[in-house]
Amino acid sequence: MEAIQVIRLLLAHPDYSVDAVHPEIPDFVGIAAIEVDHETETFSILLQEPEG
Repeated sequence: MEAIQVIRLLLAHPDYSVDAVHPEIPDFVGIAAIEVDHETETFSILLQEPEG
């Protein structure tokens, strides 16, 4: 599954929301990490930047 598909699935989650996507750049190459806060029911997505 491509990273953009994962992000779309997280955005569509019925119970949790996406709190932040870092960095806010359009040319990311993948997802470095997804943090889940069960207390606030939010996801934070850390994007992998292109090298160079």
